[in-house]
Amino acid sequence: MKKTFIILFLLIAAIHTSQAQTWSEWTKQKKTQRKYLVQQIAALKVYAGYVREGYSIAKKGLTTIGSFKRGEFSLHTDFFNSLKTVNPKVRRSVKVGQTIELQLRMVRDYNRTVRQLRDGGMLSIDELEYLSRVFGRLMVDCSQTIDALIDVTTSGALEMTDDQRLSRIDALHNDMQQKYTFLQGLTNDTKVMALSRKYEETDVKTSRAMYGINQEP
Repeated sequence: MKKTFIILFLLIAAIHTSQAQTWSEWTKQKKTQRKYLVQQIAALKVYAGYVREGYSIAKKGLTTIGSFKRGEFSLHTDFFNSLKTVNPKVRRSVKVGQTIELQLRMVRDYNRTVRQLRDGGMLSIDELEYLSRVFGRLMVDCSQTIDALIDVTTSGALEMTDDQRLSRIDALHNDMQQKYTFLQGLTNDTKVMALSRKYEETDVKTSRAMYGINQEP
């Protein structure tokens, strides 16, 4: 731990010695350079967080200061690379496959339901079009969820720890489950409405036949 605090002290000292030059050069640097500097500062905050929590540098794979040049400090690139590399256990998380399967199931269930409703003839064209629009918006939301899932399980896309990635996967899985539950409720309610109309139509036909009332042309 003593070594850890010494390294943290060097990091803080580097910030103080470079502060004046850093701010004077801030407006002169290119966009990519500014972004890199922000990343370095963010890395320091993460690094300090590990120190406060008492973790060993060796265990967490963090490295010492690589170099100090022109008043700027830099951390070893392995630090960022470690946050961009996805652990295989993250990619193999059962919830990754479940999230994708939920969307595929939504498409399959919707297509089957719409085909049944169209063949049943109990819904108007406007009602079928409304159902289609709602499903279309839902699929846009689902595609965004899948895009986010791809990012979190792809190396180099996001700088996150394994725990952060797994937490994000859980959130995306829950989000897709909510979408699936919504679609189930919508299609079930619509099928109940169509079935109710079918029963009403059957009752009317039965009553007309019973009392010898001719159906309207």
